[in-house]
Order: sequence, then C-alpha cells, then structure tokens
Amino acid sequence: MSTIQLNLENFHDVEVDRKRYLMAVKDTSIFELDEVSSALLDHLIQEELTSSEKLYQALEPRHPREKVQEALEGFAALDIVTRYPRREAPARRRMEIQSNPLTTLVLNVTNKCNMGCHYCYGDGFEDLRTGQQMDWEVAKQSVDFLFQNGGPHKKLTIVFFGGEALLNFKLIKQVVPYAKELARKAGKWVDFTLTTNATVLNSEMIAFLKEHRFGVTVSIDGPKEIHDQRRVFKGGKGTYEVIVPRIRELLSTYRTRPIGARVTLTRGVTQVRKIFEHLRELGFYEVGFSPVTSESSKGFALTVVDLAEIYAGFQELAEIFLEKALKDEYMGFSNLSQVITDFYNGTHKSLPCGAGIGLLDVDPKGDVYLCHRFPSTPGSEAHKYGNVQEGVDFISLRTFLSASHVDNKADCSRCWIRHLCAGGCYHEAFTKYGDALHPNLHYCDMLRSWQETGLRVYLAIMEKNPGFIEKYLEPRRSHYETL
Repeated sequence: MSTIQLNLENFHDVEVDRKRYLMAVKDTSIFELDEVSSALLDHLIQEELTSSEKLYQALEPRHPREKVQEALEGFAALDIVTRYPRREAPARRRMEIQSNPLTTLVLNVTNKCNMGCHYCYGDGFEDLRTGQQMDWEVAKQSVDFLFQNGGPHKKLTIVFFGGEALLNFKLIKQVVPYAKELARKAGKWVDFTLTTNATVLNSEMIAFLKEHRFGVTVSIDGPKEIHDQRRVFKGGKGTYEVIVPRIRELLSTYRTRPIGARVTLTRGVTQVRKIFEHLRELGFYEVGFSPVTSESSKGFALTVVDLAEIYAGFQELAEIFLEKALKDEYMGFSNLSQVITDFYNGTHKSLPCGAGIGLLDVDPKGDVYLCHRFPSTPGSEAHKYGNVQEGVDFISLRTFLSASHVDNKADCSRCWIRHLCAGGCYHEAFTKYGDALHPNLHYCDMLRSWQETGLRVYLAIMEKNPGFIEKYLEPRRSHYETL
C-alpha cells in the first residue's frame, strides 16, 4: 500500500463556464478535468495525505478503480501528487548557466533628458548640459559586441534608450546602417526598437523610424490633467501639449508597425480605464501599464489602496477585452495580452526576465549592465559586468543568473505562479530590498489575482473563439520587444 500526498504548490484549479480546469505548475500545461479527475482532486484537497487503498475505497462507489488509477498516474506525472515510497529518489535540480548568447542589446545612447518626471527611477537623469552622450566609437564597439556574442540566434535586436534617446538621434542614424551591414554579412536579421517621450520627435525622425521599421513605444500617462501631474519639463511645465501633435503625426504617418503607449501608474494616479480609453482614442494600437512600487520612486510608489484600485481597473478592462475577443475584436490591452500569450505558449520561467541571459545594457561610457535600469541607480556597481572596450565578465554574470533561479527563492516555493513570475524584477528588488535576488513580495497577492484573471480570460477565449489568439496575439510578439 502506498501513501499519496497532494502537492498544493504544484497546481492551480479554476472553474470557467461550469467547466473545471487545472494548470500544472511543472510545465504550465492546462487541462479540463473530467468527472473522475475532479472527484479525485476534491478528495485529495480534503485529505491531502492518504493511502492509495483509502482513496480507491472513497471513490469506488462512483468511479471504477482503474479510472482513478489512471487519473492518479496523470497527477503523479505532473508532480501534483507524490507517492510514497518513491520508486526512485527525485533528481535535485540545479541550474547552471553554461552560456548566454545575446539576442538583445540596449544602448543607453544618452543619459540626458529634457524632462523631469517626478517618479523617474533615474533621478531625473542628467541635465542637458552636463549629461553624457554615447559616442560613435562606443556605439560601434557595442554593436560589434552584440554580433560577436549573438551565438546561433538569427534575429538580433538593438534597443535605443535614454534619458531621451532621440536627443542623440545623430548617433542612432549612424548605428542603424552599420548594424544592418553586419547583419547582412553574418546572415542575420537585426531589428530596432526605441522608447521616447516624444518631446523632440519631428518629421525627419518619423521618416527614419518608418524607413527602418522601428518598434516604437511612447511614454505617456494619459489625458492632459493626468499626464501633466508627473511628466513635466525640468522647469515644471507639463509636456502634454508639446507631445500630442507629434504623436498624432507619428501615428498617422508610421503604420508599418503598431505603436504602443507605456503608462506609468503612481501614487494617486489609478484611473486605469479613463487613461486606457484616452490613449486608444489618440490612436495607439496597444496600451500597457507599469505600476510603480519601487522604493526608488521618491514617494510616488503606489499604496495598498492604490494597488487595489488599479487591480479593479484592470479587472474592468479584462471583462471588456473578453467581450470584444468573443466578437473577434482586439482591444489592445497589452498587460492582459501578455498574460494570455504566456498561458497559450506554456511559458515556464526559471528567471524573471531576459536580463543577463539574452539581454544586456550598455551605458554611454560603454559599461555593461544587467539591464537598462541599473546604470542610473546609485549603488548598482555590483551589476556592472564590464565594458565593451575592455571585456565582459561572463563568469560573474552566469554565477548571478544561476543564483537567481526561482527554485533558489524559498518565498516562491509554494506559489502557483512561480514559473510565470520567477520572483519579479531584479531592479525593483534591488531598490526595495537591497538585493537583486530577493523576490518582490510586496505585490505577490495582486500578481496572483491578475494571473488568475488572465487564465480565466484565456480559457474562455479558447473555448469560444480559439482562433483569436493566433490571429491577434501571436503576431504581436514580432512587433514588441519587452524591456
């Protein structure tokens, strides 16, 4: 007789339209439970630890033993249950990064910014007169570094970032043809993306972005009365009236790729639906929200009450998203689109993001950092891994990445979304806890609730309009690069 133990941390079950589904944490696979499997799961949830014989006896009046055994074997294969004594000891998993070929390089082409956003993690970045601009030699060496370390990847991506990246448009115009020529010689494809505050965007720039099929994201926080609260010039004047005519020209002229808006939600700014509808009316294809919970945001981090209001707004948009999806209409709410895509593709993360494993950042001096947020953060030298001119310490980088595996984070060990989240943003953990490896525990409950919302929407779409995801969500993966 064997003992059966239910592993509550290794699954999550939901009911959608009177059907019960189970998500296995082991591989993010999702199944509809039949009557036998559902009864088995209910019994195990009540008992949690039982013998196989007691289990069969409890279910046998309604369900044949062989059917229960079959369901039990399926659960065991997914680590949802463990049978004792074990037939063999489970292998202890240990992740060691042996190589990390790059797919994406972020070029901080300037740390100058003409804005003074109140919540800026870069502390407003540098004054226009004293800030640093990346020069051609550093940029050239950075692009060479990407191609030298791109390994077998056929597609490479260069992200232009700042500061305000377009303040160094001259350099961007030099980098693009150089990178394209290297790609041609190497038999690869190079893609370009750019994030901008749109304050200096002009017709020449738009034509260039269009010619080279840039992926463009515009930072904008909503209607004038909301946007101008936090996104201001250095002197304190709001930027909305300056950027909107430029955005309209961009959206009307550049239609080769969809343009996305990135909204930063800060303390007291929680009007999710109002912001979303305004930006969609402005013409953005997608709108994504970035809630600020980091301690580096100078008093603008969201409170618990703020987060609850934001989640309620996300829920409201999710309901509208589903209504439209079932009519075969795409709403452009990127936070939800990403969650649905993750479930569809069976995303199973060991690490929080691509930083260090496929993505690195180069600052204006050529120093190489874990990601684009670290160069402007005080005390972040530990996450500088070298210089494109002098070389990069890939051994130290791989040691950090191996340590950051979600299985090494005890606080995550019993969480059902641990392989969808993997502990969260390194930079946020660094600024809040002083340790980039620390899980971001301050928003776990909200994130779990949001993932469940996404799972429910995904299941409803797959049941009633399964072609929607292939038609609308899969293509967006080639248009947007996530930082």
